[in-house]
Amino acid sequence: MRTFWNLGLLLVLCLQIPASWAQDRLIIMAGQSNMMGRGTTYSLPDAYKQTPKNISFFYQGRPHKLAEFAFFGPEVAFAHDVARAFPHDHIILVKQAVTGSFIKQWLPDGPLYNGLLRQVGFATDEHPAKVDAFLWMQGESDARSNPQEAQQYGSRLEALVQRLRADTHAPQSLFILGQINPEHPAFLMTESVRQQQQQIQQELPNAMVISTDGLGKLPDRIHYDADGQIQLGKRFAEAYIKRARS
Repeated sequence: MRTFWNLGLLLVLCLQIPASWAQDRLIIMAGQSNMMGRGTTYSLPDAYKQTPKNISFFYQGRPHKLAEFAFFGPEVAFAHDVARAFPHDHIILVKQAVTGSFIKQWLPDGPLYNGLLRQVGFATDEHPAKVDAFLWMQGESDARSNPQEAQQYGSRLEALVQRLRADTHAPQSLFILGQINPEHPAFLMTESVRQQQQQIQQELPNAMVISTDGLGKLPDRIHYDADGQIQLGKRFAEAYIKRARS
């Protein structure tokens, strides 16, 4: 009887030991409203309302479950696809997004940039890891700015990525950029910003652009709806998984 009791106690203790992951994958997700997300959480399939066991999600300085808020962004579908692709790895997502932000507001040493580094610090204090990838969805505000500001988008984004790689000690980290596509007449500089975004993957090492064309949108024709956010997350995931396996 005592032997069975000891075996039972050992089993309970083993179940309480945290999983030993093969690798930590720290992924930063940042940008403006389409990274923050306006997809309604009640529209998610039930499977997406759960957080995979190998996912840690940090947002607003604290760990959260996925789909914990009324609205969601690309992190939900991205997390599920990457968790399935690397079931033995620990996926750590750090998200910071600011609605209506311009690229110049994200430049190094500014409040948004420093805030992003703090968000990474909150996650890495608990889960030491090197940044594996940086996912970026921003540029709509710049497409609505004057031509002089819009034409500086590419150089400013390059400066942001290069400095972020240096400050996180991850010079080879993957940079994945979601190309903007607002369908509203007020966004006069959309094509200029899109061209500069496309050029990024030629000018920055280990950078790639994903298309957002065809994603479902809200009636404002700017922000992605629930299905659009799911598909955006899946496109980010497809690009990340392909490069991570290459």
